[in-house]
Amino acid sequence: MKKLLAMLLAGLMLASVMSVAAFGLELPDISEISPEEGRTIYALVIDIREGSNGHWSLDLCKLDLSNPDRGGLNSASISDDTELLNAYGAITADDISMGDIVALTYTGVVFEVSPGIIEGTTRVYVVDHVDTLAEIEDLLPSYYTNFGDYFPSWNVFASIPESLDCTTSDGKVTLSWRNTSDETYIVYWKRSSSSEWKIAGMTTKHKVNIIGLKSGVSYDFKVEILGQDSEIATITAE
Repeated sequence: MKKLLAMLLAGLMLASVMSVAAFGLELPDISEISPEEGRTIYALVIDIREGSNGHWSLDLCKLDLSNPDRGGLNSASISDDTELLNAYGAITADDISMGDIVALTYTGVVFEVSPGIIEGTTRVYVVDHVDTLAEIEDLLPSYYTNFGDYFPSWNVFASIPESLDCTTSDGKVTLSWRNTSDETYIVYWKRSSSSEWKIAGMTTKHKVNIIGLKSGVSYDFKVEILGQDSEIATITAE
C-alpha cells in the first residue's frame, strides 16, 4: 500500500512540476524523492526566522497550480527532524531565503486561521528562486497585495524592482522602475570596470537622474530597498 501511495504521489509531483514549468519557472523533477506518506505543496517563502526554541518558522504563500485564487498564507515550523534539501543535497535553514520556491511536505493538520498554520513539516525542498514579484504574479492569489497586513516582510518582496529602465543623454543617466512602496530606495552606481559601489542618493519615487557621468564610459546601476537589491542595469553614458 505504501509503495502504491508513493507512486501516486510521485505522479502528482511530476504533474505539478510540468504545470509550474508552463509558467516559466524552471523546477527540477522532484518525483524521485517524494515521501511515502504526507501531503506536498508548492509555496513561495515570504520570510524565515529562528524562534526562541531553536526551531525555525517559515512564512509561506501556498501556490495552487490549478487555481491561483485558491492559494493562501501559511506558517510552518522547521524542527531538527525536518529534512531540508535542494537540487544539490542537504542544506540548513540558513540556506532558505525570501523568494525561494519550495516543495513542503507535512504529515500534520492545517489550522484554518489567518494565516493558516501547517503542523508536522517533514521535508522542505528548495526547487527554485525568484527575485521579484513580477516573476511569480501569475501563480499568486488575486488578493496578494494584502499579504503585508499579515507578514510585513511581504512588502519588501513586493517592492523590489523587477527591472530598471535606463536611458542616457548629455552625460546624464535616467533610471526608472515600478514603484510599489513608500519605502526609501537607495540608488547605487559604479563604473562597470570597478567592483566598488557608490551611493548616488535616496528616493521614495520611482525615477532618478544621475548627472556628471563621462561620455563613452560604461556604468552599472542598482537600487536597494530594505536590504534587497534590484537587478543591475548597465549602460554607456553619452
